[in-house]
Amino acid sequence: MPKNPQFRGGGGQAPPGPPPRRAAVGRENIDLMESMRHVQAGGLPIRAQLRLADEARHHLFTSDLTVSEFLLAKDAKCFPLSQVMGSSIFHVGKISDYKGATGEIETISQAHRDSRRLALSRCFQEAQAIGADAVIGMRIQERLITMGQHGKGGDDGDEVIEFTVFGTAVRAPWITHVPGSPVVTDLSGQDLWALAQDGFEPCGFLFEFCRYHVWHVMKNGISASGEVTAAHDAIETARHLVAGKLLKQAAWYKCEFVVGSDVKLSVREVPCGFKGCDLNDLDVDVSWFGTGVRRIPDFKPHQQARVPPLILSMVPLGRKRREIVEGEDDSEKLEEQAREAEAEAANEADEGDE
Repeated sequence: MPKNPQFRGGGGQAPPGPPPRRAAVGRENIDLMESMRHVQAGGLPIRAQLRLADEARHHLFTSDLTVSEFLLAKDAKCFPLSQVMGSSIFHVGKISDYKGATGEIETISQAHRDSRRLALSRCFQEAQAIGADAVIGMRIQERLITMGQHGKGGDDGDEVIEFTVFGTAVRAPWITHVPGSPVVTDLSGQDLWALAQDGFEPCGFLFEFCRYHVWHVMKNGISASGEVTAAHDAIETARHLVAGKLLKQAAWYKCEFVVGSDVKLSVREVPCGFKGCDLNDLDVDVSWFGTGVRRIPDFKPHQQARVPPLILSMVPLGRKRREIVEGEDDSEKLEEQAREAEAEAANEADEGDE
């Protein structure tokens, strides 16, 4: 299988390996300039390499798994090795003038892709350094540190974006992968357990981003009523671009399905940029993450379903995205009963006074 281009080091070169062992070198004597050269080449800081070497040598591990995730992952024959992470703070830099045009702002889209690729590459390298087969329970954090000089990405770009991932590296010999190339996923321990019971394995983490710009979104007239077709078309086009590139990644990984898709859509009105222009433009951001899965080769289904008691932890309780789980919100009933009790007590008091 060819090397995954998403996880390449800077400039297409392989990231540098761990520093040579030197007995007198301690954490306080790290060569910061050498460490920066490792980072600039797409590799890991020397401090991270030493930390991973310590954990591998002492056979200790930390993880970001919940108790239920940890136990179900072990039931699926995934044994935690260490918590791993990767991060990238990326400056978009100067971009060409896009005022007066509608279409994808490729420079900004590519900057978001590159920041994700660098962060995931470092997470991959940390898992690779300790001999992991996969990364599970991955959490993703992203934020826009600055929005550019003009507040819309600007005519000069100038956005600074931060992307961070962290998860748990595990040993799982049953997951098919190239030796020395762990499979990065955002599957929880529960998700992995459920997939394994039905004969599926993860084969890669997929991600894509698109920034689509619409010039003069209300050019047909601010006072006119009806659907804003330019905005609708922009959202559909951006989603189509992202989906197409994601499907190509899935084909590269030889996935059969993409699961756990997390699609985020952001639409915001931005200044046109021309002096004295009353019409505004529109920026559409589409971000998509998911994990590709395929059938486990030669998988033999269980004669009886093995459902441990912890399967109940897979049921989300409480509110999620403003959805109310039936029977969950008892507080209103309790408050109503308390009011009725107070009213009855007041009535009894009034009758006693009479």
